[in-house]
This record gives sequence, structure tokens and C-alpha cells, in this order.
Amino acid sequence: MQAWPTTPPRKILLATDLSGRSDRALDRAVQLSEEWGAELNVIHVLGDSSANPDHRGLPSRRWPPDMAAVVERQIRDDISGACPELHVHVEEGAVLPSILEAVRRERADLVIVAGRSPKPFSSLEKTIDELFRRCPVSVLVVKRRPHGGYHEILVGEDFTDEARRGFEIAIRLFPEAAFTLMHAHEVAYASLYLNTQLSEDFSEMERAAIRESLARASIPDDIRKRVTTLIERGPPEAMLSNHVRERGADLTVIGTYERGRIFHMVVGGQGPRIVQAVPSDVLMVRADRDAGRTPDRD
Repeated sequence: MQAWPTTPPRKILLATDLSGRSDRALDRAVQLSEEWGAELNVIHVLGDSSANPDHRGLPSRRWPPDMAAVVERQIRDDISGACPELHVHVEEGAVLPSILEAVRRERADLVIVAGRSPKPFSSLEKTIDELFRRCPVSVLVVKRRPHGGYHEILVGEDFTDEARRGFEIAIRLFPEAAFTLMHAHEVAYASLYLNTQLSEDFSEMERAAIRESLARASIPDDIRKRVTTLIERGPPEAMLSNHVRERGADLTVIGTYERGRIFHMVVGGQGPRIVQAVPSDVLMVRADRDAGRTPDRD
């Protein structure tokens, strides 16, 4: 049986609630499907009544019999340019289970969703955190309207295997982009840094660690030579956000791991905070479920 998921993606799944923010995600999904030659599947769940304001509060049996056709037509009309491998799925039910079932049924390699609005307004947005936790493949959160491909990519580095995999996958997805690898952390016992020698020694240890991490990454040598490395002292979400604003990065990449909700949100909760704080699009690269499996395209 063919390995799944594949890199680059052969199949993309976009989950949309038909909002204006989802239009940005749709534009990005179309752009990436063209770039990778990937099939694009778009799913809308009719259980999200906010996308159907004329029928808000009405049971589904009271909706027009052609509601699915109306939704599919709107999705197809919203696509600009050619998208020959497009499949639209209009389903009824709970949003998260419907998306997860579509991921498995269609064997999607990447899920794309729109970023949150300042105030949650749809059941799709309410599922994003849970999607990070339960989705078996990587998730791209789109916040900005695309203007071409990704050119400046920022990768979060915490010296874990998951972070290194996120870095490696990002380079394989976007080999022509400029990459910055950043390790950001909050300083414990900051008063110790008043000792100049101790501060310099620790800084050199950090620089050595990020150089070693870059050397260990399975990436082409020509790309490795042009990766910029940074060490920042401060909350990771703040340091990544500042870099995006100051340097204009259009994609931030973070590796994720499969743990329980409490561990993810309390002990290892940088992921959700980063997604909320960083103004660029964010790619959450899912860790391998099976270390012995090679999820790559032959």
C-alpha cells in the first residue's frame, strides 16, 4: 500500500465555512494545488448554520432540497483560474468529525483552514484547536490573502525531533524560499545574565546547538548554506511575531507532536499560542505516527 501522507501533497483538503476569511484560504489552496499539481478537495459542512444565514435556526429538513448544489456552485464560482483537479464535498453533520472523516476517506496529505476572526463566529473556527490535536496530517492556517507562493519562511526551533521534521518538510515543500531558523525561549534566572562571562558562555552554547541542529537536518547542502539562524530571548510567540512583522515573513512553520490536550495546552502549549499570535500563515507539521514509516513520495 502506498505510504500516506506524501510530500509534496498529492491531495489537499480545504475546510471552508464560506466566510470572507475562508476565501483567502481557498485562494491559497488553489495556488498550492497548482504549484504541486495536487488534487484539491473542498469540504463544507451544512451543520455550520452561520454559513447559511437565511436558514439559521432551522432544522436541516427545512432547508431547500438543493442546498448542497447552491453551496457547491458558490465554491466553484469563488475560484479564480483553472483548478482541474477540484472535488467539492457538501456534507451534513458535526464539523470536526466530518472534516476528520474526509481527511481519512480522501487520504488528504494536507488540511487547509482559515485563521480565526477576532471574535469566533462559526463552528469551523471553534474546531481549529481540536483539529490540531486530532488531525492525522499537517494543517495550514491561512491568515493573509496570497500574492504568489511563499517566499520568506520562518521556522520555529526547539531542538526536538518534531521541530527538525517541520523544518525538513517545509524545505521540501518550498525549496525556492528563503528560510530563517529561530530558537526563541524565555530566560529563567535572568539575573544570572548580569555576569557577562556566564551570559556569553550560555549564548555560545545556544549558537552551537542551533548550528548542530541545522547540520543534522536532512536537507540539500545548497539550501543549508543559505539558511539564516537566530537566537532570541523572550516568549516564542512574541519573538516569532516580531520577526514576521519586521522582516515580512509570509509563512511560519512549527513542528507538532501527538500528546493529550492537557499536555499540549499547558505544558507544551506554544503551538496554539503561536498560531493565534503570529500574523503570517502558519503551517503545523504533524509528527510521524510511525517512526519506521517513510511518508514521502517515491
